[in-house]
Amino acid sequence: MVDEDLHLLGGRVKFAILTGGGDSSGMNAFIRSVVRCALNLRPDTSVWGVIDGWKGLIANEYRRLGKLDVAGIAFQGGTILGTVRVPELANDAALQRQVARNLDENYFDYLFVCGGNGSLKACATLDRIIKAEGLRTRILACPGSIDNDVANNYGTSIGFYSALDRSLEMLEWIRNTASSHRRVYLIGSMGRDSAYLAFYAGIATGAEYIIRPRENVNYEKLATMIEERDRDTRIVVAEGYDKSLEEIRQILEEIFRRRNIKREIRTVDMGYFQRGGQAAVSDILHASWLGYRMVTDALAGKDSGFYTAFYTGHYQDPLPLDVAADDSHSNHLDIPQDIIKMTLALR
Repeated sequence: MVDEDLHLLGGRVKFAILTGGGDSSGMNAFIRSVVRCALNLRPDTSVWGVIDGWKGLIANEYRRLGKLDVAGIAFQGGTILGTVRVPELANDAALQRQVARNLDENYFDYLFVCGGNGSLKACATLDRIIKAEGLRTRILACPGSIDNDVANNYGTSIGFYSALDRSLEMLEWIRNTASSHRRVYLIGSMGRDSAYLAFYAGIATGAEYIIRPRENVNYEKLATMIEERDRDTRIVVAEGYDKSLEEIRQILEEIFRRRNIKREIRTVDMGYFQRGGQAAVSDILHASWLGYRMVTDALAGKDSGFYTAFYTGHYQDPLPLDVAADDSHSNHLDIPQDIIKMTLALR
């Protein structure tokens, strides 16, 4: 076990931190938490940031981090370490073994990862290789994604509420101009195959309709709803829906012409505006709690694991990494029926 040769014998501890996949506001708060908790709880710990995510782990590019390096970064969006997607890591067994050995050869006792689905799958794969080859590094991971689409995550992903804040701002701005001209706005939202970001933003700002992935939309009924409102209408479209904003616009405009509905349609995609910006307080607290819990478990010599929800300081016990990487079902992508019913009732 890791603790037999390291913790119980008082050896120096070496940590690495990696932010993977798409950036999300709150990742910097996670970095700050791991660095400061590690150095305060055990001063002889050395903490290293992996530059540009998985790309840096492949290339052995690291940066040592001290307390001053993470001062004032908690509210800052993005990630100070950078992140680059490496899709080939998912299927390249030789590359996976190289990464596992890089960690071992650099004497990293623990790798702390904050990332989305792809990063968590990579963690599970690396953990299996490391244990099969008798290598030293253990991996502790938590969800960092604006999409909130990680399997078996019992809370929200770091960055979700920050992206939601940006979405609310933009939807309110669009409301102002939409109401002035009685226009219909089709508003695209990020979220990949999950509709959580689109749904939560639409509910909070009173959007008239929310189109989710895998939904069979009745456009004739949608046109009737727009006609009956006789005023501005905002329709939020989740990223994973199988038609683009322009395709939806063309369908509705054809129905409007046929039924003589005199309404203008505009399209706007919130896109990367949702991803950036200052981190929400809830994401900062979430990231800070998870970082602290992961550091204390590492210093106690715990095995690899996936760290998820916390509730006012009470944590869900860590899960095996394989559980977080299991997307064999799509339940974690689907909006609960009660939320859908509430959305319909709020129109």
